Amino acid sequence: MTDQADQSRRNFLYVAAGGMGAVAAGAAVVPFVASMMPAADTLAAAKTEFDVGTVEPGQLVVIQWQGKPVFVVHRTEALLKQVDGHDEMLKDPNSEAIPEVQAEWMDTPEKRKYRAIKPEYLIVVASCTHLGCIPLFKPTPGRKDWGDSVPEDWPGGWHCPCHGSLYDISARVIKGSPAPHNLHVMPYKYLSDTKVVIG
Repeated sequence: MTDQADQSRRNFLYVAAGGMGAVAAGAAVVPFVASMMPAADTLAAAKTEFDVGTVEPGQLVVIQWQGKPVFVVHRTEALLKQVDGHDEMLKDPNSEAIPEVQAEWMDTPEKRKYRAIKPEYLIVVASCTHLGCIPLFKPTPGRKDWGDSVPEDWPGGWHCPCHGSLYDISARVIKGSPAPHNLHVMPYKYLSDTKVVIG
């Protein structure tokens, strides 16, 4: 009986010592892995260059900036016309609610409406302002191409399938959506007619 008790005690000590060793190893690894991550100031300074001229008319592409997905849309004349005529449907038609939906270059009513330095090229963070999902591009007005996923008076834009948030073709959130704000903009400028630097 004593031998069994001694054996059980030894087994317990082995397991406890092994567990403590695993905890110690984990504690040593976490700072090491964290040291390999880019510093916050490095990430904040990161910039992305992109030639919007490579995006075909009517096309949307997704690029990366600071680890975030970014929509770049080349809006045709028809898509630009879809920006007008539905302000009453929008939560924040002039992008005034929070700093993340504004930009220094939004200094005219036209730039606030199109949410772009050049109206034909929309550049916004591709994360729904509700829970961060990536909305689907549904540019054609009406339900013909999209069914019940959009309202009957759909002006064209984005639909987030996770919880039903809707954005127009200028990425402005539509009333009734769980998303509280328009899709965010980021600092960017043109280096040439078509080349932009984001960040």
